[in-house]
Amino acid sequence: MTASTPVYLSFLLLLSIPATAQQVLSGRIRRRSGDEMLPSVSVINRTQRKVNISDAGGNFKIPAKPGDTITFTSAGYKPDTAFVRAWMFEEKGGYLIALEPNPVGLPAAHVDEISNYTKDSIKRREEYAWVYPTHKRRLIGSETVQDGVGVSISPLDYFGAGETQKRRLRRRLKQEEIDYYIDFRFPAAYVSRVTGLHDDSLRIFLYRYRPSYSFCRKAANEDILLYINDKVKRYRSGG
Repeated sequence: MTASTPVYLSFLLLLSIPATAQQVLSGRIRRRSGDEMLPSVSVINRTQRKVNISDAGGNFKIPAKPGDTITFTSAGYKPDTAFVRAWMFEEKGGYLIALEPNPVGLPAAHVDEISNYTKDSIKRREEYAWVYPTHKRRLIGSETVQDGVGVSISPLDYFGAGETQKRRLRRRLKQEEIDYYIDFRFPAAYVSRVTGLHDDSLRIFLYRYRPSYSFCRKAANEDILLYINDKVKRYRSGG
């Protein structure tokens, strides 16, 4: 055995470490109490701070290792958290997660209903606080931190994989918050009660006549009711 043998063995050991660290958990996401696979679900490894999104068939992949915490979240469904175990990587067909629909009631008519929505929104923000900057930051340029305009960071930090993923997740969470609010003001249960639509007819109506976020922000409860009545007439006439 030569003097270089320990160095060679150490090199082999270092090569074996990433193989363990780079495990990928894959699987499918479906609606609980149904066979519907869910696309565009945010899959977040909170331990490694990695994020991905399920595809059109509800399939997902995320870097993970035993002991990690992974959260699955999508507008219209209750978030679910899984603690990664070794057996999850060995599941035939991948690890299956089922999300429970998050039903909402009538449009906000009481202060306590608005308060509950606000609390949920704040809770979501707190859960993902690590994604958001704690202070203003800008790329290093002609000015420095002593200029009093924020904390200087290097382009390598700003465009690094971790920061890029955080910006992508912030955009995703912003869109989810918009979707949550539209669902809050235009809930399926209320629309069904007003229109008398159910099942596939209701789903088609909700998709085709989903109001905009700006309209929901400005609309009073009476405006929401008038909007639904107007659209259901158009729906029934084939418009």
